[in-house]
Amino acid sequence: MSLDAELARTGCVHHLLALDWNVPDRFLAEIERHIGATEPPELVVAWIHEDHLALRLAVVLARMGHPLRFFHVVGSARTDPKQLADSLSQGLEPHPNLRYHQVVLGARRSGGSMRWLTHQEISAGVLQAIEAGQAQWMVGDVEGY
Repeated sequence: MSLDAELARTGCVHHLLALDWNVPDRFLAEIERHIGATEPPELVVAWIHEDHLALRLAVVLARMGHPLRFFHVVGSARTDPKQLADSLSQGLEPHPNLRYHQVVLGARRSGGSMRWLTHQEISAGVLQAIEAGQAQWMVGDVEGY
């Protein structure tokens, strides 16, 4: 089941936005436009492959003046995802309205090898991270990269 479907089952109001983040300023402006037409979010799940843009997004949303829980999904095929997540946390501009969380994606051991997480495993992990509310939540095995 998809994360969207899981969220719908909870009854929470949510919006899925499919935007192109290749032009970061336009991307951020579109999100601000959307929020202006709806309402400020209380919770954001951001899986943006450009991690520094996700950090910019968190700060832009926090500056809108409403408390925000921001869950940044972090994963990497090129480097240790835990190390990447830790370095991103250190580069985040603190803001009183922002509660920043990370969902760190690893892999699963299957026999003697590793495999990528399935969409279902990622969705379940994100929901568990939201429920747990910890600063950093691991999904799968992040060791062995």
